[in-house]
Amino acid sequence: MNITKKAITVLLSITMLATIGCGSEEKKPAASAPVQKQELKYRVMPTATSDLFEAGVKPLLEKKGYKLTPVKIKDSIQREIALDEGNIDFHVDAHDAWIKAVNKSKGTHLVAVLPLPTVPTGIYAGKKTDLKQIADGDVIAIPNDASNLARSYQLLERLGWIKLDEKKDKDHVTGKDIVSNPKNLKFQEMKGPSINAIKTDVAFIILRGSDAYNAKLDFNTVLFAESSDSMKDSMRIALCVAEKNKDTSWVKDIIAAYKSPEFKEFTKKNGTFWILPKYMQ
Repeated sequence: MNITKKAITVLLSITMLATIGCGSEEKKPAASAPVQKQELKYRVMPTATSDLFEAGVKPLLEKKGYKLTPVKIKDSIQREIALDEGNIDFHVDAHDAWIKAVNKSKGTHLVAVLPLPTVPTGIYAGKKTDLKQIADGDVIAIPNDASNLARSYQLLERLGWIKLDEKKDKDHVTGKDIVSNPKNLKFQEMKGPSINAIKTDVAFIILRGSDAYNAKLDFNTVLFAESSDSMKDSMRIALCVAEKNKDTSWVKDIIAAYKSPEFKEFTKKNGTFWILPKYMQ
C-alpha cells in the first residue's frame, strides 16, 4: 500500500511539473524583430578609401540618421580581428583577396560586400626615373604581404620583365613562381608602408595605392600602373563586414550611399586617379 501511494505521489509530481513546463512555454513572448542599428563603429586610417568615405559617404549616412564613430586601428590583422569580434562594424581598407587570406589564416568570418573606387598599385621611380633604364641585376622593392606580393608580380609580368608559371593561381603567386627573369632582377620584399622611404636605394619601387597616397606622391608620376581592365575585382578595395552582418539593413544603406548619384558626382570632383567599379562607370 505504501509503495502504491509513493508511486501515485511521484506520478502526480511529474504530471504537475509537465503541466507547469508546458504553461511556461505557452507564455513565452514572441521573438521581437531585430532593431535597425543606427550607431556604427568603423576603422579609420589615413588612406585614400578611408578619406573618401569620410568626405563622400559618411555625410549621406548621417542624413539618414546614423551615428558613425571612427576607431583607429593601425595593424591590418588587428583590424580584421576587431571586425570579426564586433569591436568595429565595417571598414573600407582591404580587398577581397586579403580578406579571404585572413579568413584562412586566422579563422575569421569576414566578407567583402562591395568593390569601391580604388587607387591602383603602380611602379614608381627609385634611383631610376624611366622604365627604359632597367638593367641586368636591378633591385625592385615590392610589398611583402601575400595578396599584394602576387599583385606586384602580376604587374611586373604585364610589363614584360618576368614571366610567371601559367599553372599557378596568379592571385597567390610568389617569387618561387617566376619561370623567366631575363634581366636577373632582384626583388626586395618588405612592408608596404616602408617602401617609399628606401626608394633611393633601389632602381624602382612598387607601391600599393594606399601607400602612394600616404606618401603624398603625385599619381601622375607613376611609371606603370594597373588599369580598370587589368585590375581584378578581388584586388579592388571593398566594403568589408562580418559575414553575419552582410544582409543587415545598415550594410544595405552603406551600399546604397556608395551607389548614389551624389557620391558618384563627389568622386568625379575629387581625383582623377581612381579606378572605378562597374556600378560607377
